[in-house]
Amino acid sequence: MKKLTDNTSLGKLIVLCNVVVLALFVITMLFLMKFDKTNQAVIRERKHYNDLYEKYANAQHPLRQDSAEVAYYQYKLDTLQQKTVTTKDEKKALAESIEVTKQTLADKQKQRENNLKTLAETEKEYGPAQAKWEQLNADNDAAKKKFWVLACITMIAFLLKTVLFAHWGAKNNKNLHEIAPWMKDGMKPWLSYVAWFVPIYNLIKPLSFLKEVSNETDYVLENADVVKRDENGIDNTELYMSIWWGFLLCSVWLMNIVLYFTFFREGAFYAKAGHGAMVVTAIVIMVVCICLEAFLIMRYNKKNKALLDNESKF
Repeated sequence: MKKLTDNTSLGKLIVLCNVVVLALFVITMLFLMKFDKTNQAVIRERKHYNDLYEKYANAQHPLRQDSAEVAYYQYKLDTLQQKTVTTKDEKKALAESIEVTKQTLADKQKQRENNLKTLAETEKEYGPAQAKWEQLNADNDAAKKKFWVLACITMIAFLLKTVLFAHWGAKNNKNLHEIAPWMKDGMKPWLSYVAWFVPIYNLIKPLSFLKEVSNETDYVLENADVVKRDENGIDNTELYMSIWWGFLLCSVWLMNIVLYFTFFREGAFYAKAGHGAMVVTAIVIMVVCICLEAFLIMRYNKKNKALLDNESKF
């Protein structure tokens, strides 16, 4: 006895999951744009901040040497003033050394004061810039964290939807194995999972798997006179599937490009393309892809129902 399964509910669930994925995807893209805005602000401010930081560091650097030199000449002056001499020549030489040391100490102290003034002036400019820089980075980190949280949720939802889609394809393929003896030479149901989740293989195999399921189902229905064969009619199912698959691959490719230029390159996604344009393009492609997928699922659900209603003919 044949055991065909009703997979229409699973197909409808996939369509519903697609709506959820699309909503999450749009929200994630909006948060990506928010992060991109804060990221660009950080990039624009970086050179200005680095220049001020270098200027501030250069203003600080002489003070270490100034302090060391002032301490040295102060110590030398104290030592000379405590020194005891007996002869007139020694007294004269000592007095000259003391005078020279006092003058040098005064010059070093004046130099330190000038450098302190320069540092104070530089600090007035650097202080606000540092506060702004820290705030920009804090805002950027917060926006980045929110984006990645949403991105992970979206990717998990997409993965779950893909598992359901692979399961739907496997169950439909299993139905064909129950009623079409020649399917023993075709693709096995478990290949539906392999087709979606094996790298490189998943670039082409899901499409060919679904095309085989669709074409063989049409053949079975026509062979059992459930559906009349229209010799002059044109079946565009494979064309729709190819367009859907092309949009799906484009959406994945485009998202990789968007993420790469957002997180691993600075500036716009492209030199001549705006960030907003790229995100809108990604959303449009995803919408078209999901609409086509829903159309194909509902179209096959009708075939699945026709198989169930006419199971006795097979």
